[in-house]
Amino acid sequence: MRRRGSLEARRPRLRPDRIDDKLAAVARNVSRGSTVISACRAVGISVPSYYRWRAQRAKAPDTANSPAPERDRIREALLSAAKSIFLRRGFSASLEEVAVRAGVGRQTVYNRFGSKERLFAEVVQTLYQHAVAPALVFERNGDLAAMLSECGRHLLKLILDPDAVALLRITLGEYRDHPHLATAAYSIRSSRVVPNVSSVIARRLEEEMARGRLDRVNPVLAAESFIGSFTAYARHRALLGLKPPPVDELEKTLELCVRVFTRGLGHTGN
Repeated sequence: MRRRGSLEARRPRLRPDRIDDKLAAVARNVSRGSTVISACRAVGISVPSYYRWRAQRAKAPDTANSPAPERDRIREALLSAAKSIFLRRGFSASLEEVAVRAGVGRQTVYNRFGSKERLFAEVVQTLYQHAVAPALVFERNGDLAAMLSECGRHLLKLILDPDAVALLRITLGEYRDHPHLATAAYSIRSSRVVPNVSSVIARRLEEEMARGRLDRVNPVLAAESFIGSFTAYARHRALLGLKPPPVDELEKTLELCVRVFTRGLGHTGN
């Protein structure tokens, strides 16, 4: 039987330039339509490693102060302008307004995003990525309850983020006239750029089952049930414009849900 962590231990440590090559290869595959999971698999790295390396590179002194490429700068300017316009005017805002605020021509917006629906979906996924990506970097063999708690805190932060709530209200309000808007935003959020957090949790549950530490269940359904147990109430209140529960109450709710979930599935060990 393969020892826990033995495979990880045999993997050679990559040089910084090789890490940059791997990150660039994943970025190219994602830009061509691959999911992050598929892109990472194609270059032989794990999703947690990908996000950990990205976070480390972002904090590196030699890159933190370097100017972003012009293409990235324009994209960031457009997404920032689009978020501001959408939050102020709703989905009725025009791409011309976005272009003016970003200081570019209207055709540039079309060239980059193709449609207003696509631009809105990219704004949603960018917000999701910034809020949730840190939850995808965790100790592979660390404590399951701690990992679930960390993911839960990041998800609650996203759910209660004022911008995220406002964008979700816009999506719900436009359902009748733009029924595909929510589908586009969700598909980009969960597939193309950042893997769905439930899939990351499901994969960890599969590992726990393989080690005999967890009862056999459908890992995807279990992960989604766990997420719903502590997010549904907070999201509902936020959408209604009600004051969110206090932070300590949210933490106690999350702690209870983690305890009920792990004990309910008969979890043993760390």
